Amino acid sequence: CFYLYPTQSDQETPNSNLDKDPPIRRVVVQQARMFSTVCKVYAPMYRQVTYHGNQVTDSPDVEVAYASAKAGFQSYLKNYNKGRGFIMLGHSQGSAHTARLIDEMVDTNAKLRKRFIGAIAPGADIYVPKNKNIGGMYANVPACSEVGQYGCLIAYSTYKGDPGPTPAFSNLKTGYFPYPGGRPDPDKYEAVCTNPALLDGGNGVLSPLVNFDYLLTSPDSETEAPWQSQPDYYAASCERSATSHWLNISRVNEADSRPDLGSLVASGNNYHVPEVNLAEGNLLTIAGNWATGYQAEQARIARLEKKVKSLKGQLKKARKRLAADVKAAKKLGRKARKASGARKRLLLRKAKKAGKGAASERRKIKSLQRQIRNLQKQIG
Repeated sequence: CFYLYPTQSDQETPNSNLDKDPPIRRVVVQQARMFSTVCKVYAPMYRQVTYHGNQVTDSPDVEVAYASAKAGFQSYLKNYNKGRGFIMLGHSQGSAHTARLIDEMVDTNAKLRKRFIGAIAPGADIYVPKNKNIGGMYANVPACSEVGQYGCLIAYSTYKGDPGPTPAFSNLKTGYFPYPGGRPDPDKYEAVCTNPALLDGGNGVLSPLVNFDYLLTSPDSETEAPWQSQPDYYAASCERSATSHWLNISRVNEADSRPDLGSLVASGNNYHVPEVNLAEGNLLTIAGNWATGYQAEQARIARLEKKVKSLKGQLKKARKRLAADVKAAKKLGRKARKASGARKRLLLRKAKKAGKGAASERRKIKSLQRQIRNLQKQIG
């Protein structure tokens, strides 16, 4: 997994250096650590836009951050990935850079796209045509729409109730949009909302996972605090209002007396900050299902490729036999033309036999070529 963390740096410059400051260590533990149960997590430092920088369309600060994140992704692919499938993870600013990496490096690269297992990138207003799962930012990478589907994108922005007329997220007209080239038409496009509480095979209930030592503060040293869940507390559904498209959360049971964990770090009804952890259990299940499906597909492809290799070996031998039969038939024909009587008849019979052998090999070659083409279509 390749993970890009959200805005955390409070350094005084517009872009951070690569120091592992406590707020960054905190959020990496809180959001990404549990994904190590599914994959090896590679989380490079990058020169993110700090709280003092400018995260708007075509901002130079964003371009510095993106170039740094891109260098990290290129290093990951070159030095750490070893040709395996990969999952991309991010949140907020990290999701925005992830979205651009998919656009520039994955979506248009068929070879790399075959290794792309999926992306989890909430809180960055990645967009599609209204009521569609593909188009907008990507031509080939869809928003996930089915349980078990991989090679797709999970994205959402979380609110507890209607986000209002000018929300900071979920709305292409007013929301967070640090991408180059200007905003898309909000009458034609909308922010992606994929519901992790359904795409994990569940019934629309979130599975929060929170480490309290890292939720509100940055510990001086790493701790071994247990992770806590809050099952059957939040229901989630994708909702629309005007030009907003968001993941709406509500209590499963209004009489539930347990505390609202998300509200500890939420801003009013904007649950942007805790939105990864509120769905962490669902996201882990989804990522695990992705990995299982991808591995099964790779095993299927390996079996087909083994068959193709065997058939190509047979094809090579058949072509050699064909060449030998054709050569023999021509040679015997030349000899027969110079011979007479019984010897000529013998040579003609042998030439005819060689010709039949050549015809048989041609049929075998056509059959083998047809089988190879069919298998290659199945491989894709």
